Amino acid sequence: MAAKKSAGLSLGGVNQTVVLVVVWVIAVIGILAGYYFLLYEPLSQDRVQQEARRTELAASRVREEQNLRRYNTDVAELARARVHAQSLESVLPNDPDIPGFMRSINALAEASGLAIRLIQPVDERVERYFARIPVQMQVTGTYLSLARFFHSVSQLPRVINMENIKLLNPTEDANTHDMLLNATLLATTFRGVATSPGAAAPGATGGPR
Repeated sequence: MAAKKSAGLSLGGVNQTVVLVVVWVIAVIGILAGYYFLLYEPLSQDRVQQEARRTELAASRVREEQNLRRYNTDVAELARARVHAQSLESVLPNDPDIPGFMRSINALAEASGLAIRLIQPVDERVERYFARIPVQMQVTGTYLSLARFFHSVSQLPRVINMENIKLLNPTEDANTHDMLLNATLLATTFRGVATSPGAAAPGATGGPR
């Protein structure tokens, strides 16, 4: 009887130890689960959200930098277009400014040593994209003076053609013994003509030369 009772106590002791171990294991698992769900998981989600936010901010910064580069490119293109338009305006102005044109031609002729006999505007001829504005001239001077005058005209920003040049009645200057020429010519400049798309205008289709 004593042996049987001792065995029962021993078995009961083993069972109690197992129960304690199981309880401790469950408690540890519960603590770990509580830590995971109450602390680790919220912190992990917060880190994920922060990473997503940083990624979004980085992408937004890249987009803003691209927009800034495009804006700077557009501004530079606009500035170049304005400079180009101003250059075209000086070459082919919309305003004919006949008095200013005649003053320039007259000043260049006198500076080149030519004596001006006649300077008279002729009716302009409107073509599709531009209008021809001729000025009839009669001058007297040496070959060198004429060459100097033509060179000076070619340096002007505005397009000016020297056409229908005729050299007449060469005579010798009694004082300088230089050969003087009477020249007639047509100094033709141009102005821009605003036309609607597809609109046709009278006159030839050739451009300024």
